[in-house]
Amino acid sequence: MSKKEFFKEDMIKLLGGATSALGILKEEIEERIKDRVEKVVSKLELISKKDFLIVRDMAEKARIENEKLNKKINSLEKKLLLINKKFKK
Repeated sequence: MSKKEFFKEDMIKLLGGATSALGILKEEIEERIKDRVEKVVSKLELISKKDFLIVRDMAEKARIENEKLNKKINSLEKKLLLINKKFKK
């Protein structure tokens, strides 16, 4: 083999090793970032999406029930006014 071929092989091995090292470094950085984000989320006491959706559905049902009850109250108040008017005459 000529010196050029040895040089090419050495460069290929060097670049392959560098690529491998960069891949490992990338994985390590990603893992550390993931750990940090999890710690921050934990400190913020954020809720899961599942829990949020459950509470949102509960609030929606409560709002609908509240509207129904307000309509009933208004209807009963009108009836009470009519009854009071009849007895006052």
